[in-house]
Amino acid sequence: MSSEQKVLFLESKQGSFVVSSGPKPTSPPPGELVVKVQAAALNPADWKIQTLGLFYKYYPVIVGSDIAGDVEEVGEAVVGFKKGDRVIIFL
Repeated sequence: MSSEQKVLFLESKQGSFVVSSGPKPTSPPPGELVVKVQAAALNPADWKIQTLGLFYKYYPVIVGSDIAGDVEEVGEAVVGFKKGDRVIIFL
């Protein structure tokens, strides 16, 4: 598994979005999954966070939580998921 992935960062409060490389988790903490993202989307909340400077105090930050992908690793105590499952995540 590669240790880097492409990430969309919000550089600063009311700043620009920038695509860069970021660390990729190699093993999930208890109760979490590592998901290989196959599709991601920005939704209205994301551009409002960028434009209005809402919610975040420290930058750069990764915003967005709408993804679809495949489970790569399953953390301890996770039930109902296994490696290879296709998942959709939105908050």
